[in-house]
Amino acid sequence: MAAKTKDYKSYLWNKSIIGYGIINGIINALIFLGINSGNPDGLFAQGKIIEEMALTGVLLGLILTWCVVPLTKMDLKKGVYRGEAGAYGPTEKLPVKAIPMSIVVGVVALVVVVVLSGLLTFVLPLPLTRTGMMVFKGCMCAVTGCVSGYCVIGRVTSAWEAEAK
Repeated sequence: MAAKTKDYKSYLWNKSIIGYGIINGIINALIFLGINSGNPDGLFAQGKIIEEMALTGVLLGLILTWCVVPLTKMDLKKGVYRGEAGAYGPTEKLPVKAIPMSIVVGVVALVVVVVLSGLLTFVLPLPLTRTGMMVFKGCMCAVTGCVSGYCVIGRVTSAWEAEAK
């Protein structure tokens, strides 16, 4: 029995929140823990937090684009979900080609993570411990991954739909 075709919004939110958001956040938190395992007493002040998140955000946006584009196209070919005209919002304005799209999504991810991290450093008890930074980074990567996934899925789907017409 074939799986039921999902609607666009269901697919988008499932992939963005669960796959590119939460799972991505957990993976990035574990990577951070592994990289910083030799410095259990390390502390992270505001500048270091924002620097760490800026680098992570831009890389996450770039890399996630290169992963999400082929996966989304594959799901469209298999009929896993269907597009929904007019539901793509500002993502329709993103570049269609992979390299320019990855740059734009990388910049979007950078802006989101730096602004959000910067604002949160005003309310968090600083400096953050290694464990605190791991949790913070995991949460910020989840948000950034979700935003990046939303951008890429929307653009790929709208371009796919335009080609089909």
